[in-house]
Amino acid sequence: MEGVESELFIVTGAPGTGKTAVLDALGDGVHRVGEPAREILAELRAAGDTRTHDRDWEAFVDMLLRRSIEKHQAAVARAGSALFDRGVPDCVAYAVVLDVDPEPSLRAARTHRYHEEVLVLEPWEEIYSTDDERTMSFADTVVFHEALVDAYARTGYRLVAVPKGPVADRAGFVLDFMAGEGGEP
Repeated sequence: MEGVESELFIVTGAPGTGKTAVLDALGDGVHRVGEPAREILAELRAAGDTRTHDRDWEAFVDMLLRRSIEKHQAAVARAGSALFDRGVPDCVAYAVVLDVDPEPSLRAARTHRYHEEVLVLEPWEEIYSTDDERTMSFADTVVFHEALVDAYARTGYRLVAVPKGPVADRAGFVLDFMAGEGGEP
């Protein structure tokens, strides 16, 4: 098994659940690892690459998996705590939702491990909005959330829900969790 599980944390959730706002509110004391899907989509658009627009989902999931593994390996090499905006198991959910073979992502999720409890932000219609990278409907985010729950269960993690509420309260929950004061027994 690669990495020190207790030092690599994940915050996951369907698009539009408030992950970015919560992560931004954590301050400079937490080493954050950015979301691979958002990065890849922005890079593809900037380069005029049409793979996602042409619905080449297999290529997208492959790029996502490679980027997720690279980010995991970089965090392991860096040592110390890191908080990931999505982890390798998220690739399983993307593969399932996009109807791509999830097996490569499942294999990678067994190798590249994180803290056994994963923070999840659940769909919250009142705060949901779209942007250049987030184009799915709210109903589709619920489907994606269900795929995430299944992917993390299949890869041996336990999800801990971040309570809905003000961003500062949610960020405080994440910090307490990372300090060993939050989560479920």
